[in-house]
Amino acid sequence: MKATELEKAVLGNMLADPQLKAAKSAVNFDAVNVTDRELTGVGFLTEFERSKEIKLFDDGFSLRWGKLGARLNASKLETGYLVYVDDGYVTTIEGYTYGDEWPDQVENIELYELKPGMELATPPS
Repeated sequence: MKATELEKAVLGNMLADPQLKAAKSAVNFDAVNVTDRELTGVGFLTEFERSKEIKLFDDGFSLRWGKLGARLNASKLETGYLVYVDDGYVTTIEGYTYGDEWPDQVENIELYELKPGMELATPPS
């Protein structure tokens, strides 16, 4: 399995975070394999195979990065993301809604910086 456009956008946004000191500035997604993707009803968990292409940070570096939100599709469904970095490797991306059901298809993605305490533009129904 390969990364979705949404997962690629999430990782690209994380790499653009000026506070992080990534070892790479881009990922060749053709060389990245997804080992598992689980839909939870209100989100998803995607796990990546460890490879040199997905090793974005130095050995020993671990992080849970969650500074990104996205409004999906015409309904502007509010979503958030958490990227798991373990020992320098991106291991997992978690996507979630704020209680609404995760869409069957993602056709439009509007990314924004997620800040603590900010109000959602389109609250859950």
